[in-house]
Amino acid sequence: MNLHPLIAEFEFLIGTWKGPGRGHYPTIDSFRYNETLTFASIPGKPFLRYEQKTAGAENQPMHTECGFFRPLGDGRVEFILAQPTGQTEVLEGRVEAGADGELSIVMDQSTVVNSGTAKQVDATARTWVLNAGRTELVTEFGMAAVGQPMQQHLVSELFKQ
Repeated sequence: MNLHPLIAEFEFLIGTWKGPGRGHYPTIDSFRYNETLTFASIPGKPFLRYEQKTAGAENQPMHTECGFFRPLGDGRVEFILAQPTGQTEVLEGRVEAGADGELSIVMDQSTVVNSGTAKQVDATARTWVLNAGRTELVTEFGMAAVGQPMQQHLVSELFKQ
């Protein structure tokens, strides 16, 4: 595969990740879901295409989003997303290597744009933590929305397929 040099160090993300998740927020009932993330490369391009889908206990579709993960070098990353609920997110962050071989991708600077009919989302934050073997991925999603301060909304534990 002809990977761009900025993508080569993130080759371990390419493929499909699946696992359970749970969500909570002060304005809704807590819930559980199953999540699938897919990362794909485009030969020679300095980004990965990203797609996320969630389903409920009866396998009913819940949420989806798509976008691009863009490593910038020097441990910096950008993540650009579009959601059918009327939001776009541009996140910026950094890659942090742990002493135990874990790798964290922390995207905690965001710009969110809401359509005229979307619920108000003011800010988001996303963290991905990969184990040393790069076979497990824990995702956390935080948001400040509908008058609530920034707080964790979702967490999932995914495994490389």
